[in-house]
Amino acid sequence: MPTVRRILLAGVTALAMTFGTAGAAGAAGAADRQVRQGVQVLPPPDDWPEGGRFTVFLCKDGDRINNCRERAITAEQERALETRLRAMPEVTEVAFESREEALANFRKQNADNKTLLSAIEVEDMPESFRGRLRHWDDIWSFRSAAHKAAGVSNAFVFGDFFWEDKADVTVTLCGSKKTDYACKGRGPATAKERKAIEARLGAPGESQSLYFENRAHARRVFGYVFGTKSFSSHFPESRFQESYHVKLVDPGRAKSVIDAVKGMAGVYEAAMVGDGRSAPVTVGTR
Repeated sequence: MPTVRRILLAGVTALAMTFGTAGAAGAAGAADRQVRQGVQVLPPPDDWPEGGRFTVFLCKDGDRINNCRERAITAEQERALETRLRAMPEVTEVAFESREEALANFRKQNADNKTLLSAIEVEDMPESFRGRLRHWDDIWSFRSAAHKAAGVSNAFVFGDFFWEDKADVTVTLCGSKKTDYACKGRGPATAKERKAIEARLGAPGESQSLYFENRAHARRVFGYVFGTKSFSSHFPESRFQESYHVKLVDPGRAKSVIDAVKGMAGVYEAAMVGDGRSAPVTVGTR
């Protein structure tokens, strides 16, 4: 396989393996409770996750990333790295992922991206160690140590996603025309459109909780995921979406709710929480 192709695929594959099909984050917190036709519309709960998660990718033949020098990790280096990870007091979980397992997970996470899947083969997938960190404050020190370890091509470390256990569905609203979340041929969601969306998402008997996230809270979530509070301050609030997050009575109904709401006026995207599209990976303007 051509070397240039391997290099180009490396970055795309690593990010997709970490997040799934990456999309933009939902936006941020409302101030007052609003009563609609169903459940109340609430601001995000003040309950931030404590830990983080990591993926440490191992060098494979041909890698030019960081300290690989085009050489695959040796068996000795791999054993030493695993021993070191398991001994770290800040690490609570460690699991090895083979190339075959990585490809299977990659295909599952990106099932709707046929073009990307057709370009990926098992030899493109790096082996890795995946795990969890005990405290959010350990993110940067762990990332620095992992990057320096022999046989490591790259390490991705992130704070736990705020909405992971708080909601089942995220619905992102249309933004202004100059943003990445603009809906074609129109402007931001109107008050009338929001009311209709809230009525559908807050249907009695289907939703336990319905939260509205404004841009300020979305920016805070973005910074938390990337392990720094100051990082998100470099991005203006206008670059983040507003969105709703719904906790369902029956999580198995998530797809039905998404199908019902994604075609509604004012909706940019609807997705299950945790499928990659509901995590704040990219933010920007055109």
